[in-house]
Amino acid sequence: MTRYFILVFVLIAMSLPCRARDFMVEFVEENYMENQEDDSGTPMIYHSFQVRSHAGLKMLVLTGEHPEYRKWLRRYVAQDKGFIVKVPDNENDLFIASKVYEIDVTNVHPYNPTSWSMKGRHVFDAADLSDTQAWISAGQGHILVLDQNKKRSELIDTVVKRMGYIGMIAGDPKAALGIFRNQPEKFKMIIVNYDIPGMGSETFVDELLKLDHKIPIIVETGYNNEALKRKYLSKFSGAGTVTVTPVALNRLQQTIKTLIKPDKETVAQPVNG
Repeated sequence: MTRYFILVFVLIAMSLPCRARDFMVEFVEENYMENQEDDSGTPMIYHSFQVRSHAGLKMLVLTGEHPEYRKWLRRYVAQDKGFIVKVPDNENDLFIASKVYEIDVTNVHPYNPTSWSMKGRHVFDAADLSDTQAWISAGQGHILVLDQNKKRSELIDTVVKRMGYIGMIAGDPKAALGIFRNQPEKFKMIIVNYDIPGMGSETFVDELLKLDHKIPIIVETGYNNEALKRKYLSKFSGAGTVTVTPVALNRLQQTIKTLIKPDKETVAQPVNG
């Protein structure tokens, strides 16, 4: 009976739709190679696309046994350069942080950019950055938000966008460090909640400061957590760019205005309220 219930559970789980996020990318170059290394008659295939994406240049390594789909996709490359890549929700941070990302070939979908109101341009046309400069141009005012609470991170993102910055939301500290390490010049500020999984917020901030000791960092310690607040204030007292605050949201806009300076040379003092 137990095995029966396990089997039913597995079948139900397999039937549930896997949520995925769509990333628009532009084709740059294809690498394709077939080797016949054994007598099985099955070729060993290496197939990859180099693409431009919102998160920078990437190499998509196309996996999966779908020869007809792969041939059709290769024919399409000669015509148009736009693709939509479907990435599972639990791998969004990994995709953004990675330079090389393995993906099943059937999760790469071609489309014609001109039919998507792109005004005849490719997805990322350097001649007109009106749609793309926030993602692909360095130093355009990104703010990295590390928070596993979806509702809170969305509220922070709303404030950030209202101020004219671009929010990049991450839930995993290792992925967030990878994002920052790849393009540190792109970011104006980091906002991190104390309650994050994995390495923890203290180690995360330490690693950030090793990469850039001048980047403004807000550490939110949460409501009624005076002991934690004092601990963080003591630990990061020597780092003038680290701001420790119980609640980031109630005065986030003013805090961002205070901390982000055009030349990034002004040292910020910890917020004691």
